[in-house]
Amino acid sequence: MLTLRDSASVTIAPIDGTPRATAEKLGPAMASALQQREIAASDKTASIASYELVGRIEEMPPSGDKVTLVAVWELRDPSGQSLGERTERLEAPARDWEQGAEDAVARLATASADRLAALLQDEPPTEAEVSGHTRLLISGVAGAPGDGGVSLPQAITEILKRQNLAIVTDPQAKADLVLDADVVVATPKAGKQNVKIVWRVRRKDGGEIGTVGQENDVPAGLLDGAWGDVAYMVAVSAQDGIMQLVARGAPPPTGKS
Repeated sequence: MLTLRDSASVTIAPIDGTPRATAEKLGPAMASALQQREIAASDKTASIASYELVGRIEEMPPSGDKVTLVAVWELRDPSGQSLGERTERLEAPARDWEQGAEDAVARLATASADRLAALLQDEPPTEAEVSGHTRLLISGVAGAPGDGGVSLPQAITEILKRQNLAIVTDPQAKADLVLDADVVVATPKAGKQNVKIVWRVRRKDGGEIGTVGQENDVPAGLLDGAWGDVAYMVAVSAQDGIMQLVARGAPPPTGKS
């Protein structure tokens, strides 16, 4: 089996979050999925030299009889320092998550392991590499009810900081790209509200790189106050599309901006 960086194994901590039936089965399934990729992993044993994989799950608002479950994974070195974070999401019937259905749990573990394999096997970026990362200005969110105009930018900032970007919040600071978003919430109907969020990545001179759209029906009034965990889950779901646009618009490594 592959030994990691300093010949240590990976210990998978008990998974936090709900549904609990899925959380309790995901740790063993994750260990098995990583072992299949020749990564020494266990949810049962640990040592002082082990890396730790910490995970948590949370359900997105349902879409019909199906629910998307988001898994957030953080790898920590033996001293407890975070080495990086990856997320995966998977849609399945709500009852499968509530019951911890073996097939659904295994598919989520397999997809998560695919994302984590490179993080587990590669050396973390050096300080010099980090300093050369694309500078992204988080410009703001327009049209969000409740505290969405504050909580959503905070959530996307926190998520994208873990993607090795140089996040900029001062509009006057130098930046390569700019990220903003528009939120449109429909009038309540039959106890539900349709929510559309469009994230836009553009160059600092205004040239648009592209957009990422999100849409879902949520309980009426859910977003009228504090967004809470909803802001974080929206950010998690948007990050892959945003990162694709950032990669498309990023300046060449040797270029000047």
